[in-house]
Amino acid sequence: MLMIIKRYLITLISLLVLTTAFGTVLASPETTPDNNPVSGGHGIISSAETIDLKEAETLMDNIDLHLPSVLPDNFKQESVIYNTPPEKISKSLRNLNEDSVKEVTIRYRDQTEPSNWIDYTTKKMEIDLVDENVKQIEINGVLGQYLESKEKGIKVFNWHFKGASHFVIAKSGIDESQLWDFVNSIK
Repeated sequence: MLMIIKRYLITLISLLVLTTAFGTVLASPETTPDNNPVSGGHGIISSAETIDLKEAETLMDNIDLHLPSVLPDNFKQESVIYNTPPEKISKSLRNLNEDSVKEVTIRYRDQTEPSNWIDYTTKKMEIDLVDENVKQIEINGVLGQYLESKEKGIKVFNWHFKGASHFVIAKSGIDESQLWDFVNSIK
């Protein structure tokens, strides 16, 4: 019974954090100002902060940041966002390991077509997609998840590898083979 409750709490926390991440990505402007609170669904507020990559590696000392070695044509790193755990979750669960929900999101943008972007998020806590159309696929030699949402115009890749969750959300207009090369280069 204790395992079921623990699994339920982990899934609940993952869903709340994932909701915040999706809200950040889908509702954010082209660039995120420094120290701007981001409001997700159900009033959960997390504090997103734009930082440089070196600072992200320091703040995420609990895991290694695995960066992509291949970017799609004309894509460049636009920003690095460090997100602390939502305050509501931190206060409500006393046994929450805050390091497990710290996350870094790196946005890459197409320099010739700015409406095309890729957000790559990494964190220690394992994330599970629970949408209806989620497909189980192999990503980098491990079981992962893939979701394509035509109504939102995004593709989502999710896998847990070497003690970290890797979560990629990409605008649907990106060349499929180049997107897969990007995902497969994160090792």
